[in-house]
Amino acid sequence: MIDLQAQENALLKAAAEAMEREEYSCVMNGPEGMFASREKGVKPLMAWIDEGRDFSGYAAADQVVGKAAALLYVKMGIGALYARLLSEKALGVLEENGIAFLAGEMVPYIINRRGDGMCPMEQSVLDTDNPAEAVVALKKRMAELAGGGK
Repeated sequence: MIDLQAQENALLKAAAEAMEREEYSCVMNGPEGMFASREKGVKPLMAWIDEGRDFSGYAAADQVVGKAAALLYVKMGIGALYARLLSEKALGVLEENGIAFLAGEMVPYIINRRGDGMCPMEQSVLDTDNPAEAVVALKKRMAELAGGGK
């Protein structure tokens, strides 16, 4: 874990408390207020990126963070992250990009919803450490899973 500054710590604590209290999947807390979602996976992060939101100076709390989500958080410019469940590959991304973090539980990788293998989102970004490439790979995988096949 990287040391948290006092401001990041306060933002992170409020985000984590809101996530737990309101049963959100993820919460962004920063200078412009709080943004939250109950959507699963990377869907809310991708939507916020598509909207062009600037999350510099924000802290995030998320139920599950694999490498895919970690790369998206880098792209979003957050300063701190609390993850209830964090994968080893996500840990590396956060450390490499200087994002302060706290994790409830560490796991080798994020398991898919069927429980029989690696999460397809985490799997789709295994070969990149570039956030922009991750966005492209994740959009492609999301389209395939939705039946778009493109």
